[in-house]
Amino acid sequence: MTLLEIIFGGLITQILGLNTRYYFFRIFNNNLKREDFASDKEEIHGFGQGFYNSFIGLIIFCLLFLGLTYIAYKLNLL
Repeated sequence: MTLLEIIFGGLITQILGLNTRYYFFRIFNNNLKREDFASDKEEIHGFGQGFYNSFIGLIIFCLLFLGLTYIAYKLNLL
């Protein structure tokens, strides 16, 4: 259970979700920092940032999985 929590909590939230949101909003505003999207456990506002990072990270994870599955299917690997 702890391994799944590390993989999904760290990979999806911190890497995929945070970076996707950062680079998307960086297109429109060059003055943003990565810390603006990081979740802070002590603030109520930080809960929202963590939720958005998790939600976006889950969507990106699913799209990557579907994309890789489609490529493997087209290459007759499945």
